[in-house]
Amino acid sequence: MSRHAGAAVACLLALLGLASGLSPVLAQKAEAKKLNPYTGNEEAIREGRKLYLRYGCAGCHGVGGGGGMGPAVTDDEWKFGSDDEVLMKLVKGEIPEQRMPKVFGALTEDEIWKILAYVRSQYAGDPSKVDW
Repeated sequence: MSRHAGAAVACLLALLGLASGLSPVLAQKAEAKKLNPYTGNEEAIREGRKLYLRYGCAGCHGVGGGGGMGPAVTDDEWKFGSDDEVLMKLVKGEIPEQRMPKVFGALTEDEIWKILAYVRSQYAGDPSKVDW
């Protein structure tokens, strides 16, 4: 091993040692942010749109997500946050302060991910404000 490679390894090990105290926090944060397996998947987005319409999401949020009785889902104003984990909990009725109908608790996670992929495909807000 060259002297430069050895120094690089030593620096990396030192950084890992320093970061080890933070690793539980970083791991928890990474675990908290689930990533939608259907983001950008056109077939899943089409299916998500069908589910969105079938299960009545459009009744509150509008056919294209622009709002109605419920808030718009295409902008940057999200009461509880817009990351995948929060939205999954919201749709499943796991956020006590939320007002979405509990009927959506009957959806599978797979169906919810597809609906969320559709909703994300309709996003019309400021890309710099996206946290997903």
